[in-house]
Amino acid sequence: MEYLPCKIVLDILSRLPVTSLLQFKLVCKAWHNLAQDPLLVSMHFYHAPENDPCLIIHCDHPSRNQLYSLELSDPENDQRVNKLCVPMFPEFDIKGSCKGLLCLCDSSTRDSLYAYNPFTRNYVELPKSIDETLYDLSLVFGFGFNQKTKEYKVVKVVYWGIRTRYPLQSEVQVFTLGKPSWRSLGKIPHHLNAQGPSQVFVNGRLHWTTWPRRYRIGCLLISFDLEDEQFREVPKPDSGGLERLNFDVVELGGCLAGVLHQNYGQLEIWVMKEYDVKESWIKEFNIAIHVPRGLEHADRNSAEPFRDSKFYRKSSFVRVLGLLKNGEVLLEYKCRALVTYDQKDGTFKDLTFPGMPYWFEAVVHEGSFNWIDTLTG
Repeated sequence: MEYLPCKIVLDILSRLPVTSLLQFKLVCKAWHNLAQDPLLVSMHFYHAPENDPCLIIHCDHPSRNQLYSLELSDPENDQRVNKLCVPMFPEFDIKGSCKGLLCLCDSSTRDSLYAYNPFTRNYVELPKSIDETLYDLSLVFGFGFNQKTKEYKVVKVVYWGIRTRYPLQSEVQVFTLGKPSWRSLGKIPHHLNAQGPSQVFVNGRLHWTTWPRRYRIGCLLISFDLEDEQFREVPKPDSGGLERLNFDVVELGGCLAGVLHQNYGQLEIWVMKEYDVKESWIKEFNIAIHVPRGLEHADRNSAEPFRDSKFYRKSSFVRVLGLLKNGEVLLEYKCRALVTYDQKDGTFKDLTFPGMPYWFEAVVHEGSFNWIDTLTG
């Protein structure tokens, strides 16, 4: 290896999964220093879309929150769930994943936020920004990366008076990693729905659906541009269900997609092939009923020890995680099982891995060696 030009070595390494790079950096001091090269970090980000995603597995049983990683991009090697070292955070929820970092929120106070790299183990706590005197708070989060300025941004939408006041009072707050404080953008005319562990980041914008509106059927699809910091409505198709029903949003193959939940876990997935072009929406997937093997024989007694998990009573039976490079859809069933769906022949494959926790929530993540202190100035 010492006879190869450095750029060639970095190019080879940049195509490896982040878990393989973790092992690589432990071989010797020279390899450790090579793995820390900023050029390798940049090249690894560039090649990340060529691989299947890394998953961060969030589990909160039996006593405190735990994170695990699962690399899907190297099926020929022994795939297993690897436990990650988590700093002494309080109980937390994952509010977003973008460009190697996770946005974690203290689930007891809801105003303690952290930007955290689970592979370098370093993190930074964000300043608090909520007026504690406000009554009946509801928070919506977003986490993304401005490609033009190379800045990470956290978006927080604060609603108060949820049960006592109409229309809702609201404030949009934005924090840029590396800056000293939050900025207020004023009110927002929409009541955003923030179900799920992370919001959808596509084409430089964060995306949410809204709660159903009075006297109107269906919900709106709202984006927030991280460059000009403006909210916009994203057009939906005129037919097919997205215009009249509630749906989830997800990123599939770099495109924005809407997921309609039908009876007994059936799914219909619409994909916007050209961003912000209404006519480019197509119905790309019809996913039939499937019950993973791990759920077929599950009963209340087997789940009893895990009833205190925050994931135990999740309402959605099936959740779309993303798209694999072979075109299969990656699904999570009842916070218990991972499954792939092949549209070509309509078949399902239950995925099992050593070390998988009993109850969990999976988040698609781009692994990176980016140190947060190099991003925050």
